[in-house]
Amino acid sequence: MMASIKIKHLEQYQDRHGRLRIYYRNKTSGKPRIPLRGPVGSPEFWEDYQNASHGIIETKPAYQRSQSGTIRWLIEQYYQNPAFKELKQGTRAMRRNILENFSKKHGTKRYAQLLPRHLRKIRDEKADTPEAANNMIKAIRQVFKYAVNYDYMDDNPARNIEKLKPKNRTGFHAWTIEEVQKFEDTHPIGTKARLAFALLLYTGQRRGDIVTMGRQHVKNRWMKFTQQKTGKAMEIPVLNELERIINNSKTGDLTYLITAYGKPHTPNGFGTWFRKVCNKAGLPHCSAHGIRKAAAARLAELGCTTLEIMSITGHTTLAEVERYTKSAQQKQLAESVRQRIDGQK
Repeated sequence: MMASIKIKHLEQYQDRHGRLRIYYRNKTSGKPRIPLRGPVGSPEFWEDYQNASHGIIETKPAYQRSQSGTIRWLIEQYYQNPAFKELKQGTRAMRRNILENFSKKHGTKRYAQLLPRHLRKIRDEKADTPEAANNMIKAIRQVFKYAVNYDYMDDNPARNIEKLKPKNRTGFHAWTIEEVQKFEDTHPIGTKARLAFALLLYTGQRRGDIVTMGRQHVKNRWMKFTQQKTGKAMEIPVLNELERIINNSKTGDLTYLITAYGKPHTPNGFGTWFRKVCNKAGLPHCSAHGIRKAAAARLAELGCTTLEIMSITGHTTLAEVERYTKSAQQKQLAESVRQRIDGQK
């Protein structure tokens, strides 16, 4: 059935071995065609297709067999191990991207000769982006952990590499009330952008979860689903405002949010699209994850306890949520002081 649907810039053919080859090719751009994962219509296909159409992925060089004993060879062995294969899909994709970038620069080096001081130097080269530097070391640490477990190495050179201090200790920017209003003024009820925003704000979930949500998950105004990142089963109430926005929006059959091709979003594809609608609202510094933070902070300011917030957002550690409750308590205490002082005048 999928073969009968015409998809712009899609090329398909069978090679001499009988394997189906799928490519994105925009003839007017002058760029080489980009291979896509199949089958056509699968989530992997649509993720690659959307990335290719937005210029996020480029053509890959011809495969060359890596030399035994090199960092590149070790990374490839790690890819085949359950330690990598059993990661959540999103985590696996992110880690592969980090390791591929590391391999481009350091893949031909001998892994047995890599020492902690070498990794510190590589880390320090990325000091302008400390979060990226820390994520790189985290990924490399797992590769060498695998190497030690399977007797390729005696010690893990990344084990005790210190983290760089993040420039922004609070992480993603949490949306303010004014920013929420600005987004809603730009994207009224009935638009896809407003529906996506409402799902993020009124459920407090990650983008990887809201792209899977649909009417089949709701019964008696309760939504049941499993978080993609944690595998945690969730059951949260559907708030009145969210229900109103869903009922006044165009949705898909199985998911509330669909692409221009009528298919569910992938998390990465959604992130690319949501970045654009934030920019359109004049909010380039705001993100989908920042809405999750704003949702948690909003619950804290309403007086919800740490455990109550965790029951909605699905945070797995107290420390994550206590940041919001402590901030709300500080604001409430400061307001109490202000009222006392103003009351004396």
